[in-house]
Amino acid sequence: MYKETQKFRKPLLWTLLIYSLGVVIYSGQIAGIVIMLVVMALFWFSTLQTQIDQEGIAYRWFPFQPSYRVIKWSTTEKAVIRDYAAISEFGGWGIYFSWNGMAHTVSGHHGIEITRKGKKRILLIGTQHPKEVQEVLNKEHLPII
Repeated sequence: MYKETQKFRKPLLWTLLIYSLGVVIYSGQIAGIVIMLVVMALFWFSTLQTQIDQEGIAYRWFPFQPSYRVIKWSTTEKAVIRDYAAISEFGGWGIYFSWNGMAHTVSGHHGIEITRKGKKRILLIGTQHPKEVQEVLNKEHLPII
C-alpha cells in the first residue's frame, strides 16, 4: 500500500497570506483579522491524502472529507503518471474543474491521471513522488498504461 500526504506549504502562498493579514491588521478591522486567521488555519491544516492499494486509488481532503473517495480498479480504464500545468490546465492548485475533468492538487506538476471506464473526463490527483507511485502501480500489477 502507498500513502502520501500533501500540505499547502508553498512560500508564495504563505507570503501572500501573511501580507494580507498584515494589511487587515493595519486597517484595524477585527472581523477581517478573524477571517484571515481562519483562512490561514484552513490552509495550514488542510491536507490532500492519497492511498493506493489492491482496491484502487483513494483520496480525501482532510479535515473536510472524513472518509476517502475510492476509485476502484474495476471502474478504471487507465491510470497514468504525468506532468501537468496546474494554472493553464486547471486554473491553479486545489480542487479545480475544467473541460477535461477534475484536479485535486496541492503543489508541483506531477499527478496520477485516472480515466474511468465509460467516462470522457479525467480525474487528476497530484503527487510529489511520481517515481514511487509508478513503482507501486508496476509492483501491484495494476491497470496502468
